[in-house]
Amino acid sequence: MNRDKKPGMETVKIGGITYTVSKEPDLQGKSDEWGHIEYKTGKIVLDDSLPEQLEDQTLIHEITHGILVEAGYGQHEEEEADRIGKILYQVLTDNDFSWLWKGGSNG
Repeated sequence: MNRDKKPGMETVKIGGITYTVSKEPDLQGKSDEWGHIEYKTGKIVLDDSLPEQLEDQTLIHEITHGILVEAGYGQHEEEEADRIGKILYQVLTDNDFSWLWKGGSNG
């Protein structure tokens, strides 16, 4: 991976839970996945060798899992998170949502 961290994305808050975002070497080789969310430990882990666009899409995919769980859909299917996550990624990347930020801070 050509970058260590995304500024402002060291953590992400989903519902009332703050998740740390980290990268792990060869996650796909170890577990056959590009990323996962750990609900009990409050972590989102991504494979550290993903190209930037795929890493971003995978992060949104894992955030989508967290959103579904927080919304009461703990037994959702992977396909549901995948479909919603891909569209959410497209909406977030193709539109300017800067108007949502009050004072320029996400804290």
